[in-house]
Amino acid sequence: MNLHRVEPADLPAVLTLAADVIGPERAGPFVRSHTERHHVTVAEEAGAVVGFIAYRTDWFQCTFVSLVSVHKDFRRRGVARALFKMVEDMSPGPRVFSSTEETNAKAIQMHTALGFTPSGYIDNLPQGYRELLFYKRLAP
Repeated sequence: MNLHRVEPADLPAVLTLAADVIGPERAGPFVRSHTERHHVTVAEEAGAVVGFIAYRTDWFQCTFVSLVSVHKDFRRRGVARALFKMVEDMSPGPRVFSSTEETNAKAIQMHTALGFTPSGYIDNLPQGYRELLFYKRLAP
């Protein structure tokens, strides 16, 4: 598996993967915003994008993973783990945060398996759901 910063040729696949998670109406603005102002890294297998992670390093002086998505045919193969590990390794601070909808059992299980612990909830979001915030303290 090859991890690298998103390139223009990767964008159609990233948009499709983002739409699977946040819907097609939000995928374009989200991906555009993160490629212009923050960070997007893709995972490739045999030259095809099989996953991506979008994150920022300026969230309350911490790293925040905004979105991770892995193609359904490549789930449970270590793609998300590799993407999160890359973010942890380059994080400028000792904390990484992430979040998911409180009803997303698979994402909650993934975060727990990656060593994240629940940190609280964010209520009153425009999407109308409650967001569960996760936290991971990195080794010094």
